[in-house]
Order: sequence, then C-alpha cells, then structure tokens
Amino acid sequence: MSKEAIEQKLAKLMDTVPECEGVIAADKDGKVIVGQTLTEMDHAKIAKACVSIIKESNTLGKDLAKGSLQNTTIELDKGFALLVGSEKVVLIAIAGNDGKASLGLLKRNLISILK
Repeated sequence: MSKEAIEQKLAKLMDTVPECEGVIAADKDGKVIVGQTLTEMDHAKIAKACVSIIKESNTLGKDLAKGSLQNTTIELDKGFALLVGSEKVVLIAIAGNDGKASLGLLKRNLISILK
C-alpha cells in the first residue's frame, strides 16, 4: 500500500472517529511512514516504542506457541493507544479517556486499513 493511500485512510479514520487524537503508520522497524496528531507529539519515538511492544508480544506468542500479535489496546492514565500490525506495517491510534466508547470502532477501522 502506498504512503498516499495509507495517509488518506488514516485521515478518514480521524474524521470518522472524532475522539481519535492521532494516527501513525510505521514500517516494521519503527520508521514513520505517516503521522497525524492533534497535538505536537514525537511520532518517531511513539512508533519505535510501539514496534518494540509488538516485537516483544510476538516473542511471547512464539514462546507460548500461540502465534503472533494481531492487535492490542494499551490503557494509560490519560487515554489509550491501539496497535494493529502486519508483517510490513504497524498502525497506531491514540485516544483520550473520552474515546473509551470508540475503541472498538477505532480497532475495526485500523484492521480494515491493513486488509
């Protein structure tokens, strides 16, 4: 999928889910492909941290003989980070506490972007 296609789909996601505070797409090494957030954030740092989480989760899945990570929701003090990955791309959505009711919608949209 091209950078332009990913950018267009992520922008549409932010329009569809107003509680979404940002979206970032990165390659499997954590290099940002595209990022859009409502406030100033270090997209590269976020992408690298999320790729690390996915890699460690995949190691756990392998050790447990349960396979690789499909997606995960990380609940933080002041919001959420949703991670959805494929072999080539990691998609990250960021939401505040007010976005809790929209997490399922965010996750479905992230998954559909990768298909």
